[in-house]
Amino acid sequence: MKLIAVAAAALLGAAAAGQSYDWSEATGEFTQGFEESKAICRALKAKEPPRADRPDAKAVAALRGCDSEALYYGIGMKADPVKARQCAFLERDAGDDGVFGGSIMLMTIYANGVGARRDLDVATHLACGIEGAPFESDGRVRHLAGAKMEGWTGSDFHFCDDVTSGLAMGYCAGHHERIDTARRAAALAVLMRGWTPAERQAFAPLQKARDAWVDAHGGGEVDLSGTARAAMQIGAEEAAREAFTEMLRRLSTGRAPRYTSAQYRAADAALNAAYRKAIREADTGRGIGAVTQVGIRDAQRAWLRYRDAFVAFAKLKWPGVPSDSLAAWLTIERTKMLQGEE
Repeated sequence: MKLIAVAAAALLGAAAAGQSYDWSEATGEFTQGFEESKAICRALKAKEPPRADRPDAKAVAALRGCDSEALYYGIGMKADPVKARQCAFLERDAGDDGVFGGSIMLMTIYANGVGARRDLDVATHLACGIEGAPFESDGRVRHLAGAKMEGWTGSDFHFCDDVTSGLAMGYCAGHHERIDTARRAAALAVLMRGWTPAERQAFAPLQKARDAWVDAHGGGEVDLSGTARAAMQIGAEEAAREAFTEMLRRLSTGRAPRYTSAQYRAADAALNAAYRKAIREADTGRGIGAVTQVGIRDAQRAWLRYRDAFVAFAKLKWPGVPSDSLAAWLTIERTKMLQGEE
């Protein structure tokens, strides 16, 4: 997803030797007020994580190039919160280049008491060092301070709990996409157990066509004019990928719906009508935000290639499934998408 990479460093302000930014000192035009949360940050300004929690020289060497987000949430690997904490210190020392790393992960670890002893004062101090929309900063600091006052002992605090800006929503969508991508990859690996080399080779063109279709859909059929555009694009692309995985699962377990050739012809006619309507509305400005005819047309062409690739692969992998039946299923789902029913 290209939009997330555009402004990755804008959210963070922590430096290696402590925090160069603190919410208590924010003086921008839109940061006036918020005295309660700023007072909390002033009171906790020296509340750095314990030095004993930092990685030793051996751990530093072993963790070179580590990823605290993946280590903490178990993305593509077994979760290891202790290593995640050690890695997050290294990321923070290196300048907090990523969003879900360094200070944000340390805040999460100390808030949840997973990977380190719970210390909500430390977590709150770290939250004070995260630049973002004023209402986010205020809300997150008060959220953590309130958790301490209430004696909260849970383990599900998350950076995304308090986001209010479109930019941060995009970061959170990217974070969840990363988790879901790893989950789908694991599920696909299970589905592909026992596939022959020929089947695996034939699957590659379908994956390529799917990726092209998902990119065209996310880039051409989603309104990207607002501040939440990254989150919206990621959400649309994730839904398309999830639908693909679910179709494979149902085909693999013999639970795919069955359609006749006549139903396929009817579905194709309905799709053509929905497509013409979407094109017409995009031309008159009655469509979805900034979506254009070109975007819809390119996405439809990519979808047609995806449909044909899916049908071709299914002939090899599931020869008992009629091609018209699968094509009808794909066509019905595509029509729902064009009609805004996905």
